[in-house]
Amino acid sequence: MKKELSYYDHCFAEMKTMFTLPDAIFFELNDAFFDIASQQIELLRIAFLQKDTEQLILHSHTIKGSSASLHHLSISHLAQRIEEHAKTNEPFDYATAIFTLSEEISRLRSLYMHWKPNHPSVST
Repeated sequence: MKKELSYYDHCFAEMKTMFTLPDAIFFELNDAFFDIASQQIELLRIAFLQKDTEQLILHSHTIKGSSASLHHLSISHLAQRIEEHAKTNEPFDYATAIFTLSEEISRLRSLYMHWKPNHPSVST
């Protein structure tokens, strides 16, 4: 029976397949993503409170693209929903969507922080 890869083992393998980058770059990109994603969530919240559709589109698009490039597809999908609704200017529960996005980023960040120190490529 073949052991199923963990979430980050899968992401790591996908990145290795797509790009020929040193392993350390994978970690640098994820570290930077989670730092920037936290900032982007705050900017999304501000845009929502200010009813600034352009900023909702901009920040959700930024999260969507950066998360997709790292294979964090659940985050990318949630950000895409926010972006699409902002573009169409349809009624949408942005507060709940932004909260859900924030929670998913936190969940995956926690998984990453527990996975990273145990990966053989990480120097101690």
